[in-house]
Amino acid sequence: MIGIAKESFAPVPFDSLRQRHRATAEGLVPEIVFCLCLCKGIRKNVGIEEIAAQASLTYPSDFYTWVDGESVPDLALILLTLNEANSADQRYVIGDWSHGWHLTKKGLRFAKDVERRKLKIRGN
Repeated sequence: MIGIAKESFAPVPFDSLRQRHRATAEGLVPEIVFCLCLCKGIRKNVGIEEIAAQASLTYPSDFYTWVDGESVPDLALILLTLNEANSADQRYVIGDWSHGWHLTKKGLRFAKDVERRKLKIRGN
């Protein structure tokens, strides 16, 4: 008879899952700020659905999850990344889920820098 430890069936602790998502979100801040710039989120608030659509087009392998075998935008990851970009040490975006998001002046400069680096990489 094979013995199976009960810990192997235990769900992943929430703190561990949250840390993994936060690490992913921190790494995706430049991408989400650039997507918000592409959505014309400079002077107007942009809803998360529009940001998700742009993120899926611009970075198809980064902002998605699977539901019933289909690839769909991961709104939770996008919201977490926007919140990270809105954190006190970054302040690239301002907004919330209900009113939408827009870039700050610092965020616009950062998005233009991301765009410049992206064009430079594509050119090489």
